[in-house]
Amino acid sequence: MKRIILFIVLAAFVGTGCKYFKKDKKVDPIALQKAKEDSIAKAKAFEEEQKRIAEEQARQEELRKQQEYEATYRFHVIIGSFKVPSNATAWEEEVHKLGFNKTKILDSPNGFKLVSIGQYDTYSKAFNEIERINSERPDEPMEMWVYENK
Repeated sequence: MKRIILFIVLAAFVGTGCKYFKKDKKVDPIALQKAKEDSIAKAKAFEEEQKRIAEEQARQEELRKQQEYEATYRFHVIIGSFKVPSNATAWEEEVHKLGFNKTKILDSPNGFKLVSIGQYDTYSKAFNEIERINSERPDEPMEMWVYENK
């Protein structure tokens, strides 16, 4: 009896399931095109997200390198100190025109903007740079000093 019931259930299952395995299904070309467009849009969105993530990782790595560099090269040769930020920016541009290519504006703890023309890992290297610059200009030595950025 159990075998007969099992046979009937199995026959009913196979008999009704066959329509799902037929190969002559009608496919809606509009739905197929829509599915293809959706798939392409999802792929493009995924690529854009991956690109954005890669750019963010590169930016974070650059920031980490900059912070590491600044931690290593903490002695600066300062060529000007300004309370007004626009004056510091104008002087930095002027100094850059004189041939100093590594200019940077630093914020000091007292609120002044310091115009740096170079960063060094030791005090003596920074001081030697001041001596070198002024030795090239014996008639007009420039007023500079070493600042330790902590």
